[in-house]
Amino acid sequence: MEVNSNNLLNIITSGCDERIFLKPETNANKYNLHPLHFEGLFTRGSCTCGTLTPFGFEVATEFVQNYEDAKFEFIVKDQTERLQELLKNTDIQFDVYYGPSGSDMMYLPLLFQAMLKPNKPIINIVSCPEELGSGSKLAAEFCYYSDWNQFSERIPFGEKISEEIDSKVFYLAAREDSGHIADRNKAIRSIIEQNPGEPIIGNLVFGSKSGIKDDLQIIDDFPEIMWVVDMCQFRTDRKLIHDLINKGVMIMVTGSKFYQAPPFCGALLVPHHWTKELTLVSGEPAKQFSKLFSAYDFPNSLKNIQQHLTLYKNEGLRLRWEVALREMEAYMSFPQNESNALIRRWNQVVTGRLAQSDTFQLMPNMELTNDSIVSFMVLANGIALNHSELKTLFDELVLSEHTGLDGFNRVFLGQPVQYGDRSFIRLAIGSYSVRRQLLNRRFEPKNDLRMIEIIEETVTKLFA
Repeated sequence: MEVNSNNLLNIITSGCDERIFLKPETNANKYNLHPLHFEGLFTRGSCTCGTLTPFGFEVATEFVQNYEDAKFEFIVKDQTERLQELLKNTDIQFDVYYGPSGSDMMYLPLLFQAMLKPNKPIINIVSCPEELGSGSKLAAEFCYYSDWNQFSERIPFGEKISEEIDSKVFYLAAREDSGHIADRNKAIRSIIEQNPGEPIIGNLVFGSKSGIKDDLQIIDDFPEIMWVVDMCQFRTDRKLIHDLINKGVMIMVTGSKFYQAPPFCGALLVPHHWTKELTLVSGEPAKQFSKLFSAYDFPNSLKNIQQHLTLYKNEGLRLRWEVALREMEAYMSFPQNESNALIRRWNQVVTGRLAQSDTFQLMPNMELTNDSIVSFMVLANGIALNHSELKTLFDELVLSEHTGLDGFNRVFLGQPVQYGDRSFIRLAIGSYSVRRQLLNRRFEPKNDLRMIEIIEETVTKLFA
């Protein structure tokens, strides 16, 4: 099949929600990006809205050329086995459940608890809600978080999906008013102890938008809880994934952040024993999820769930996961100690340069966050920009062309993140950038340093 840009664009933006629909007036999505306009773009973004990379473009084109609808089930099976192979350990077995977005993964534990403990209110603990995906809070409340589903159907944004599943949500803030990372352990313990015998979902994070990591020790203290760890940034070593799955923890991942695949491609890694338990009970509650998931999103062993869902073949989702998997395979071919060392060095250079400037203030507790993300407030005349001002800055940076970059004339960075009445932005390095430097055996921070200068210059232009 011959692939033209319109055909590729239509597929790459299909089977997901309106966050990456292109606006006619800008020919870009809500993040000011077009998925195929990657030439000249220097990317240091940490959200799920990135463009293709040059490598990803080749993979996506090849996938569309070779795609056959009749082979869809084989493609799902192949991608699942490759993801399992990449993350395998002799001691662990896990199944892969799919969905368009990381936010969709918030729905799945609700389905599991509704099946395992039917007709009981579900206690849903959500850590760091302000640093999760934009739809995660509504999904945790079992409400529609978007206007469109993966079937290209309109759905009622914000409305309760069904009254048959009751999710009582406890939100635990990521940061104190001072910006310091909050200690959520005491609150989590209190909620668990106050609800003995109830179906409880404990949603923790390990690598939020600013790289925050929950204290995972609490999992050992309450092994009876259905624990879910949000690793949607996918900025973690495989050993931690092995350890968590061994403890029965479900892990939310996406291929569209660190691994720089196009949005959206979500998955939930589920320890095999949970899947086995689900095969033994009625899949009737899955009817409530028929506007969200396809039968192909679930392992074939769960016929009791699949029978209540449509046999929709989401080509766009499979394309996006193909790009993610090929990038993961390429990145993981390098020794983990080498890639981690380069990321640490990048972090040191970026944080060092930011610390030298009166325009920036590093967020507190940076040593407790992921090395591949650097979060900072932006100051004008000694006063931190608020969320609205940071959005203005973000738009100006992303929509303008810039000089002084080696091989690039545009930039992209992490969107503003609000906490309380304050806000910060982020620079984040992705796998494609890391492995290109590893391949060249040369650490190249020149463009990162120039990007920081560009932010300084734009702050002066807008707010001086």
